[in-house]
Amino acid sequence: MSGLEPPGSPENRREARQWLAIVEADIDVARAAGRLSPPRLGHSAYHLQQAAEKLLKALLVLNSEPFRHTHDLDDLIARLSPFYPRFTDVFEQMRPLSTWSVAFRYPGLEDLQAAPPAIAEVERLAAMLGAFANEARALVGNE
Repeated sequence: MSGLEPPGSPENRREARQWLAIVEADIDVARAAGRLSPPRLGHSAYHLQQAAEKLLKALLVLNSEPFRHTHDLDDLIARLSPFYPRFTDVFEQMRPLSTWSVAFRYPGLEDLQAAPPAIAEVERLAAMLGAFANEARALVGNE
């Protein structure tokens, strides 16, 4: 493999692109929920967590690294970090989102997160995840 080729097999790259398409949709839904009147910030938080989770899984697929069915971003990051130490700062920003997979979606679990994020935090995280997804797309390459 030359230095210009993306990592992973063609099948892995194709599957990673499918994960990344879902990431984009989750980011769009997170932003849209935050813009409703009234804003649905708990739903925004959930979709941001989902975008982060699927983004990590896309990169794991790209690198043929198996993962179990999980919403635990710490577990996914631990598996992915050896492949991408340069993304440590981004990974650290993603870690707190793990609890957002359930914190605002089920009665009685509100104690997992004191309050949904403010709209400014939704937008900041959506922008960060979108930028990271663009980096992942560059790694995956085009069809």
